[in-house]
Amino acid sequence: MIEEDNKIHIQSINDVRTGEDVMRRFCEALPADRLLQGNDYDTSNTFIKERGMRKYTDPNTGATLTYGSSLVVLSHFLGCLPHRGDTALQATFVMSVEHKQFVCEVILPENSPVLSAIGRPAAKKSIAKRSAAFEACLLLRKGGHLDSHLIPTYHKQLPAMRNAHLALNMKKTNAYDMRIKPSLWENTRGSQPEALFMTVLEVALPENLERSYQPLALMTRTQLPDFPAFPLYLQPCQTTQLRSTSILKSVRLVGSDLAELNCFTLRIYKDIFNKEFEDNIPNMSYWLAPVIADKEIHQEEQSPASIIDWQVLHDVYAQEELGWDETKPNNYLENRYIVDKWSGGRRFFSVEVVPGLRPDDPVPDDGVVSKERKSILDFTVTLFKKSRERARWSPNQPVVLAHSVPYRLNWLDKFTEKELGHKSTSYICPEPLLISALPTSVASMGYLFPAILTRLESYLVALEVSDLLGLKLQPSLALEAITKDSDNTEEHREQQLHIQRGMGKNYERLEFIGDCFLKMATSISLFAQNPDNNEYEYHVKRMLLICNKNLFSTALQKKLYEYVRSTGFSRRNWYPQGIKLLKGKGHTKAGTEVYKHHLGDKTIADVCEAVIGAALLSYKDEENMDMAVKAVTALVSSPDHDVSEWADYYRLYKKPRYQIAQPSATHLDLAAKIEQKHNYHFRYPRLLQSAFIHPSLPSLWSDKIPCYQRLEFLGDSLLDMACINFLFHRHPDQDPQWLTEHKMAMVSNKFLAALAAKLEFHRHVRVAGTVVEFQNREYVAEIQEAEADSNGSRDYWMATKNPPKCLSDVVEAYIGAVFVDSEFDFKEVERFFDTHVRWFFEDMTIYDTFANNHPTTLLHTRLTTTFGCSNYRLMANELPSPSPASAGYPAPIVAVVMIHDEIVANASASSGKNAKVRASEKALKLLDGLVPFEFRRRFGCSCEGVLDDDAGMRVGVEIGSAI
Repeated sequence: MIEEDNKIHIQSINDVRTGEDVMRRFCEALPADRLLQGNDYDTSNTFIKERGMRKYTDPNTGATLTYGSSLVVLSHFLGCLPHRGDTALQATFVMSVEHKQFVCEVILPENSPVLSAIGRPAAKKSIAKRSAAFEACLLLRKGGHLDSHLIPTYHKQLPAMRNAHLALNMKKTNAYDMRIKPSLWENTRGSQPEALFMTVLEVALPENLERSYQPLALMTRTQLPDFPAFPLYLQPCQTTQLRSTSILKSVRLVGSDLAELNCFTLRIYKDIFNKEFEDNIPNMSYWLAPVIADKEIHQEEQSPASIIDWQVLHDVYAQEELGWDETKPNNYLENRYIVDKWSGGRRFFSVEVVPGLRPDDPVPDDGVVSKERKSILDFTVTLFKKSRERARWSPNQPVVLAHSVPYRLNWLDKFTEKELGHKSTSYICPEPLLISALPTSVASMGYLFPAILTRLESYLVALEVSDLLGLKLQPSLALEAITKDSDNTEEHREQQLHIQRGMGKNYERLEFIGDCFLKMATSISLFAQNPDNNEYEYHVKRMLLICNKNLFSTALQKKLYEYVRSTGFSRRNWYPQGIKLLKGKGHTKAGTEVYKHHLGDKTIADVCEAVIGAALLSYKDEENMDMAVKAVTALVSSPDHDVSEWADYYRLYKKPRYQIAQPSATHLDLAAKIEQKHNYHFRYPRLLQSAFIHPSLPSLWSDKIPCYQRLEFLGDSLLDMACINFLFHRHPDQDPQWLTEHKMAMVSNKFLAALAAKLEFHRHVRVAGTVVEFQNREYVAEIQEAEADSNGSRDYWMATKNPPKCLSDVVEAYIGAVFVDSEFDFKEVERFFDTHVRWFFEDMTIYDTFANNHPTTLLHTRLTTTFGCSNYRLMANELPSPSPASAGYPAPIVAVVMIHDEIVANASASSGKNAKVRASEKALKLLDGLVPFEFRRRFGCSCEGVLDDDAGMRVGVEIGSAI
């Protein structure tokens, strides 16, 4: 309809008619082989003549798929795919000519389980198009995405693959059995040994004991492993290392040797710790022996019996105590270990007799005094009142200056305020007390034994974890991997709750690097075993392998929870098992006590990752990752990762045909140009070409070389590992949160895109269409200008806008291609990192604020430091399916920001991470411009937070992780 006499309308009609006429003449001039008839064209005669025509009939229902129906079936499937907006998803058909016949490739949307299919050659374009659709439908039917009636059943493939079904409740805890003692003791008890192995225990700086000292030897039926040195806190501001040496050769026992060792060990328990155990040699787990002082100890000692101080053993065996009477000279009382027979807690190291003091004299001012016991004799005698009145003591006995032994037993931990205030100077009389047959040098070392034994037994338990998983780990790393020293060890920078003191390093750093290696190892295994999978399938399979739920399940099967060290030093748990306690606290308990500890599900999964980290670092110096690979296999428990050493990955890999095909001149030219940017020569130039093919490019246009998505999936995990290796070892004291925040800068799209521009990778990207190419050129011009204006600044890349993702993907894909071409040599990945990445991050302080600009981190900082609020939460959860028809499709995740129980922002996305980011962005816009008093009034906030830049993290804030 046009307006009468309207010249503009008339001219428009004439232009359209002219255009139609031109197009008609053009089409009529085309040769017959270039004409493509529409779907209503009668092709029955052509189909009859077409030799390649096929059909598929379902054996159960008889539903038939033909070339003619394939377009309808495919269109129906695409219409059922989940999508946003009102625009329906469509297939793209790309036509090419091979040997004078048409070949068509159909490209499906990215969220389709089948991304493309190539039809058979045909004489007509219409047949080639239907052939491609037919092949795509066959792939969908084979994958179970079309049912027996050729109706879409895509939803059946996805439900088990979503993050929400694979996560664990971080707060959920259960009570589990806990191993207090290593099974070694129980397994070796029950026999009368004829020979024993020695592990000599020495203090590196014995002067810190402030008295005479001689080492002790732990005598066991089997040889103990080599233990690492560990610190003991013998003085408030000083530490010394406890060294252990496991002698290779055993000590043959003759005569009364075993009886003397047994007597010596039981005497230490009785005189030092006031614990009397039964004399039962077969049930003893170990024995103690004094070692000659100042004796040089060697592991290859040929005569280990010669380093034992047999004279001390004979003396202790011969007499239970040293008597005293008035005939003894004063120097007899010097340097003695003295025990209060009446009070289990009082022990003294004597110094000398004090001339001029008598028992009935008051305690000097510098001495310890007890209530209502003012005289020296009164202080010495701890009998009850009636027993004290009946007792008779010599009024002429000397007064001895001594130092009382503190109640401190946990020498693995620093001194507490209470222990620092201990007053030790004492004045005592010898007659009411027991002078032990144990020399002072033995007693001073004996006091350290409970702490030493606790750590050694923890090492043994940790090594049992190694044996359980078939691994060989360094004892220190094995113990670190299973040490949980607080209720919320995994909550970095939060105030630690119920912290267990003196346990050493906990698992958090090992869990961090173990998690990264787990991601890399499973990525390599999946890539090697499934060369035809697309990126989505890789992600889904990897998620099933590395998710906490899978690790937790494996740990439960192996009872890994029993080995977790969640309790620090105990004044009772160090007692020897197997022999009965006759006197002392706890002697009335009957039977074997069962110990429990509460562990979160995620804690157990984290320990699995920490064990992987321990396996990796145990062989760091040898640059050998075989043990870490073996650990991953043991803990993921899946045929998708069933390898025992690094070399197995490459053995699994079957080179695809596109990789080993003869390269063209174009491929060789690309390889030569890229080699100028990074000094690596590709054996397979077609593999390199794959790293530069954008997903939009049809495979018919790329010599059937796949796009970079597979290599990018692999390269992403490899680059992650290289970056974390760098940060982990360069910053040994930083916690996992700091490492994660600073890794974000190293693997960010911004940096990798800038690196791609610097290496001129953008010049070689093959892409269909001009949009991506234009975006790349525009960004490269901007980043080159930023670099030119930076005056050598290493963070110039942060000053640009967000780059197209294509460029960062190409860098990761290139790393993956180098790795595959080099036969899975990780050193080539590290060489790329050292050559092109490391320089930017030598000084990590310039990236301290990078993570703070992340919306989720920024929201947390704004609420805690600007407004002083601690009552807020950022949560994400899966939305229920709106209808049965949509059941099973990737359900959207909704995230909400709550401030004082009020929802202030919400957003949804396909993943919890993205949903949290969007919700945080909305909340930040809402908070923008508010001053603290307005915030408090608006949200009713009365939190007693610190409103300055020094405010720290607050307990109880569930901020989640968007990193």
